[in-house]
Amino acid sequence: MSLQGEYIYGIVEEPQLRRFSFSGVGEAEVYTINHQRIAAVVSDTEFSEIDPTRKNVHAHTVAQDELLKEYTLLPMGFGMIATDEDEVRGLLEKNYQGLLSELNRLADRIEVELKVFWNQEAVIKEIQGESQELSNLRAKIDAASSPIETRNLLIEAGKLVECIVRNWKTKYAELVYTILKELSYDAKANDPMGVKNLLNASFLIERSRESEFKEQVYKLDSEFQGKVNFKYVGPLPPYDFVDLRLEPVKC
Repeated sequence: MSLQGEYIYGIVEEPQLRRFSFSGVGEAEVYTINHQRIAAVVSDTEFSEIDPTRKNVHAHTVAQDELLKEYTLLPMGFGMIATDEDEVRGLLEKNYQGLLSELNRLADRIEVELKVFWNQEAVIKEIQGESQELSNLRAKIDAASSPIETRNLLIEAGKLVECIVRNWKTKYAELVYTILKELSYDAKANDPMGVKNLLNASFLIERSRESEFKEQVYKLDSEFQGKVNFKYVGPLPPYDFVDLRLEPVKC
């Protein structure tokens, strides 16, 4: 007979037992396990590990998105499983003050992500317009008398382009990040995702200011239209801004 574990989606401030209309991983019912003013949002599972299939990850994400519509959520990463309800209650009791404090700090705040990608044609056009040295190299490449000479000139041109693009990317990334950070409670610049990624940042904003924040993103998008592309995602659980180390429950 399989033991029943508890898959944990996150922690919310909720003193009463709740059963939710949406389902969780494995299409299981989602409900709360409560301790005083806080609760863990869970669903039952017979597995000690959950495979990160697209279906399971989607169910995890949907559950957290639904919770975020109603609560401030301290999100748990995919695959967090407690052995039983007693362990969950012990976790809540052991970390009660820290969890409650963090819920209060993040109350009415949401995370949004912004990625900015450079447009290849725009970058090439700007490089050609700004760099006489590159224009001279292109002319030399066109007039090269041997494949070896062409290869060497292409390597030289590549280094020049890389330098110009790096400066170009920094200029836009820093400007966008600085402007949006002013509208945020907190912000984090993450590592770029791929060659064309200028900016990969997370912003913690007041829920009430999301429209204002979006409006500024649209304004920047319009200002830089044709040069860079914006990808805005949110609201999200504040994964990047939770500052808490949970104390384990001792057996």
